[in-house]
Amino acid sequence: MQLTKNDWVIFMSAEEDYADKHFDQVVNKTEHLLEHYPNQVDVNFLKAKALMKLKRAAEAQQILIEFRDEMSQNSKRVAQMIQMSLENSCFMFARELNSMISSDYEAKILAAENQYRTVNSAKLIEQAKQFAHIGSLGVCNQVKGVEDARKLPLSEYLLAAKTVLSDPFLWQVTKTQVLLELVAVQVSDQVTLNWLDKQNYHIQLTRLKPVNQYASLTTVFQIIEARYTASDPIKLQLLEGELVTQSNYIYPFFDKVISDPQYWVKATIAQSFGDTIAANTESERAMLKWLATIHQAEGQMNMM
Repeated sequence: MQLTKNDWVIFMSAEEDYADKHFDQVVNKTEHLLEHYPNQVDVNFLKAKALMKLKRAAEAQQILIEFRDEMSQNSKRVAQMIQMSLENSCFMFARELNSMISSDYEAKILAAENQYRTVNSAKLIEQAKQFAHIGSLGVCNQVKGVEDARKLPLSEYLLAAKTVLSDPFLWQVTKTQVLLELVAVQVSDQVTLNWLDKQNYHIQLTRLKPVNQYASLTTVFQIIEARYTASDPIKLQLLEGELVTQSNYIYPFFDKVISDPQYWVKATIAQSFGDTIAANTESERAMLKWLATIHQAEGQMNMM
């Protein structure tokens, strides 16, 4: 949403306040604007910069994380976001940003990581240890632990992540989030993944893709959207939520699990709304078993 003429004047005034180092005034003015334009990228970015100057780093970083994709459309802004993230010791997030642009800040990130190791060696060892043993935590704390781990330098993150991914008792969704983080920062190592079927898979990370680039899954979403966008948007929303849940469990083996997107859609609809569906082929029976495995795993986690 574009700012009105009057609100644009307020925004320009906030930018002048920032230049004059009146950072409290910047926060006050941007918060006023965000009451009416909560997703306005320029306003959010200006607020984040002011919060950084006020030593409210955690709040600033959360804004950068929430609006990463929108803010990173501007390469000059990305450079500032990387610098802010390094000042906050959010090294993996800085690497995510670096992988999204053509410019290369690898050397700058490495220097910041090495400096952090020198100054905070004991703290870093404890941070990495906590991440590696995240499986001892409950589900909610695992989610927070994965987010906190984005502050680790890459070497420590990767070493701990290999332990996380091979843990046969860890929640599959947590493993998926860790895998996606490694994909996002373009790590080229091989890892061992103890997956949903409790089997170990040796995976070359460069062969993995973001979730939205797997054809079998995107086809399922397209079928659902074509069927319900106009006729039943509420059912569409419910089914899309179910598909997101499924994707968190079966990444990265979508093609292994969803052998027939049309049948997967029918089975998902049936099971989501308490109906039954026949399985007439071996592949259809296999897909029903995968759905049952996902529902069982989700049910177990909901009880924790």
